[in-house]
Amino acid sequence: MRRYGVHLNALRAFEAAARLSSFSQAGNELNVSHSTISHHIKGLEQELGVKLFLRENRQVTATAEAEKLFHVLQKSFDEISAALEEFPRNQSLEPIKVTVTPSFANKWLIPHLRRFRKAHPEIEVQVKPSLKLNDFVSEKLDIGVRTGLGKWPGLSSQHLMSVTMTPLCSRSYLEEKGGKITLDTISESTLIHADVIPGTGIESEWQEWLSTTRMSHVEPENNLSVQDPGLALLAAKDGLGIAMGYLELASVEIAKGELIQLFPTVVNHPWSYYVVTPENNIGDIRVTTFCEWLKDEVSKQLVPTNS
Repeated sequence: MRRYGVHLNALRAFEAAARLSSFSQAGNELNVSHSTISHHIKGLEQELGVKLFLRENRQVTATAEAEKLFHVLQKSFDEISAALEEFPRNQSLEPIKVTVTPSFANKWLIPHLRRFRKAHPEIEVQVKPSLKLNDFVSEKLDIGVRTGLGKWPGLSSQHLMSVTMTPLCSRSYLEEKGGKITLDTISESTLIHADVIPGTGIESEWQEWLSTTRMSHVEPENNLSVQDPGLALLAAKDGLGIAMGYLELASVEIAKGELIQLFPTVVNHPWSYYVVTPENNIGDIRVTTFCEWLKDEVSKQLVPTNS
């Protein structure tokens, strides 16, 4: 009997694609990109010397040869899963390592993490805040949450949530300004913003917001620049000025009345939050569980506003 040099990840990708009739849905289930699934299928077809799928529009259909392999694999994976369930949970497993920006860790992940620990006490999580885009291989990272356009070399990304922004300040700062701040008087305030990385196509977050108003541009008396959007919110909360705040990160402070939304105008940031994982990271149930939990938590979140 010939021994094929087929990687297990390729077989998992094939089984999921055949079962779901979709490369995209298979990628979502395994937390990898559509192109990663396609790459695995192409390699498997070359190794086996047969066509495995018929592609029609956005759906794929397994060929007769593929159906035979699919049923064998599905039964095998089910049997493997059943056998693994017989083993006691191994509490000594290495924790999954999650890299996030400091602001996302402080304002979103840590406040929500208690629910994950309650639902999955067998999975230990190690949170590693960092402003840089870490090297997943050298640092042995499992999952990341990053802001950007969704494309990073060597990483699969899934959209987690959009970023919406609007000016926010503390109640004390608003009272200091006479209880009212308008577009005509906003230049008399200190405008707080997170530094934008040069070359990203974003002139400034304040400019993005102002471009949707009749002002389009203002020259404030004072500016305060910080490196992280979480620090911008903290500065606004402490009464240092008006922050261009991310509503997704400021929801708790807004709900408590610690930050006030000054204007009804809310704009979408050009970037979004994405869950990223190494492209070759298929099959770690802990990673899949955490990624699914992240997406489920975001789907429950409503962004409160007040004025």
